[in-house]
Amino acid sequence: MRLSRGGAGVRALAIAGAAVVGLSGCQAQSSIIPAHQPDPVVVIETASFGEAEIVGHIYGNALLRSGSRATIRSQSGSQTEVLESVTSGDATFTIGYTGELLRSFDPRSTAVDADEVYSAMMAALPEGVTAADPAPAEDAPVYVVTRHTSETRGLRTMSDLESRCGEFTLGGRQEALADRELATAVGGTYDCGFGRRVALGPNPRAVLEALRAGEIGVGLVQSTDPVLDPDDMVVLDDDEDAILAQHLVPVFRKGSLSEDQLALVNRISGELTTDDVRELLLGVEFGTSTPTALADYWLDSHDY
Repeated sequence: MRLSRGGAGVRALAIAGAAVVGLSGCQAQSSIIPAHQPDPVVVIETASFGEAEIVGHIYGNALLRSGSRATIRSQSGSQTEVLESVTSGDATFTIGYTGELLRSFDPRSTAVDADEVYSAMMAALPEGVTAADPAPAEDAPVYVVTRHTSETRGLRTMSDLESRCGEFTLGGRQEALADRELATAVGGTYDCGFGRRVALGPNPRAVLEALRAGEIGVGLVQSTDPVLDPDDMVVLDDDEDAILAQHLVPVFRKGSLSEDQLALVNRISGELTTDDVRELLLGVEFGTSTPTALADYWLDSHDY
């Protein structure tokens, strides 16, 4: 699920980085360090794809700027592996996705929309692990058409596709097309069965090119894919909330953050948007910057 993470393409271009920083602030609560304890080092571990590294550096570099101590271990494996690192206590902090976390720890949950998924995820996290506030930024599957198709065929939302999917060829990465949970959710909610499906390889830019060439009518990509940046692409709104919410969320060991650090992490989470992540990933895709520099750019732009 969420196959762009860890696959080839934009995210495989991630560059490892490391920074050493520290902690401040205190208060005795279940998710923050007690006042009498010395400030420990926050060990931030991120998975081996660009989005996780950039976002991990945003939080880590913000801690550095606030005078905190932390170590960032980039390219530490798959999303599952870095999560296990936090669960076992080898690391203290990582970046997760609300829907993936919920499916990992409570696969029978039927929650789909953002608020329900977050609440169910919090209840399902293992003992000793908690999460900060989720970000508006989401990396979820989205269906996209060209602006020409949107205007001529009257497509703005997924509901506009209802009973009409058979008129269109769907194109996307093979792994995305094979996502049965996604296909079942969209098919059932919108009475949507595409007439033909075409696998277009790992690079999401192939979807953009196929849409522009008229080889497919609807593309399936991730919401943070930089291919959605051009003005001639229109994302169809999932107006009936059929697709599992996948918001970025910091996950950490209980007791590993001070009150001030948790407040800082939550402030960042509140300001980090899908458009922000998409723009930052362009820097990785075109090789114009590193995750650390991109994180600093975002922090500077938001006055941290």
